[in-house]
Amino acid sequence: MRSLLVLAVLLVSCGALGQAPATPGATTSGRPASASPAIPARELPATDAQRLVSARVATTLDALKRRDGPALAAVAHPSKGVRFTPYPFVNPARDVVLQRGDLSTAYTDTRMRTWGISDGKGDPITLTFTGYNARFIWSRDFLATSKTAYNKTIGTGNSMDNTAQVYPNAVLFEAYDAGPDPSMESVQWQSLRLFFEKDGPEWYLVGVVHGEWTI
Repeated sequence: MRSLLVLAVLLVSCGALGQAPATPGATTSGRPASASPAIPARELPATDAQRLVSARVATTLDALKRRDGPALAAVAHPSKGVRFTPYPFVNPARDVVLQRGDLSTAYTDTRMRTWGISDGKGDPITLTFTGYNARFIWSRDFLATSKTAYNKTIGTGNSMDNTAQVYPNAVLFEAYDAGPDPSMESVQWQSLRLFFEKDGPEWYLVGVVHGEWTI
């Protein structure tokens, strides 16, 4: 009897009674001791980013081209809305954010808003949404452009670009238009960047950024 008690004590102290042997990299609960952090959406490979948001991109571009407010509102983030930035430097404290209700009537809204400061001159950009759209969103036919990219910037200019820091959890889509004269591309190019973040199972538009050559 004494020998049996000694054996039981030894088994319990070694963790062998009622437990499977520990495996490298796992805790005794069976969960991994450490897990690799998820890759931020902005750092996903282009193929993965395209697979996730290409349908949303197509819907958004179509809504912008047709100036369809309700369709644009439908792809907007349900709680964050959409931030509009006239140049690649995003200023969260200053940039205009429109919620779904604002976007539904945006193209018929006569309200004047200040969307930022014009690069070079420093004048306030005070326009209706329709006026801003014509100058800083659908300034070219970005559905017809030949250059597009996911999670990669195509157009680069003199403006500081902090979009990767502001939207680390968003997938980026960029449409780039070189302009009408190939020899003047360096000063005529314009781009449209769309940023999509996940909410539940769906991806929604959270940011619209315009790019162009600036002085």
